[in-house]
Amino acid sequence: MNRSIILAAIIIGAAILVNGYLERLARTPQAIQGSEKQLPEVREKSIAVLPFQDLSSPDQNADFAGSIQQEITNRLTKVHDLKVISQSDVMGYRAAATRNLREIGKHVGAANLLEGRVQRTDDRVRVSVQLIDAKTDRHLWAENYDREITDVFAVESEVAKKIAGELGARLSPAEKAAIEEDRGHP
Repeated sequence: MNRSIILAAIIIGAAILVNGYLERLARTPQAIQGSEKQLPEVREKSIAVLPFQDLSSPDQNADFAGSIQQEITNRLTKVHDLKVISQSDVMGYRAAATRNLREIGKHVGAANLLEGRVQRTDDRVRVSVQLIDAKTDRHLWAENYDREITDVFAVESEVAKKIAGELGARLSPAEKAAIEEDRGHP
């Protein structure tokens, strides 16, 4: 009977060792290292709206460019066919000198990035935007909008619709209406 117990213990021990070995082989390099941060999945129809540069004189609205960036982001979130990166994930990239677009795209999980500049002078505003493929650093689209300040909401809508079109996103009538919704005047 002693031999049976010893033989059973050996078989159980061998099974435990084989199971542990097989589990170790199945692990990915990230799982083995454990300390590496996993990068987010990058979908083709994804976008991060980077902080806009404010070229306005200091006596203009405090963060006029930031409000335009936020509103374009909000309008893009109405398009269910797009993955829109949250504003909190991109705020660390405010300084233009530190922007490496390929690295930003990888880090936040966006295939496309929108950069912009805003300049307000009296009752006029210029919004300059460029849509960039984060993987290749190639310009997909760029436009300047020179308008009366009262038309800034129309600019935000136009930019969001153009981006959706450039990225091949399908817009339902309800999504199109949500993007075009006038939010008032500054």
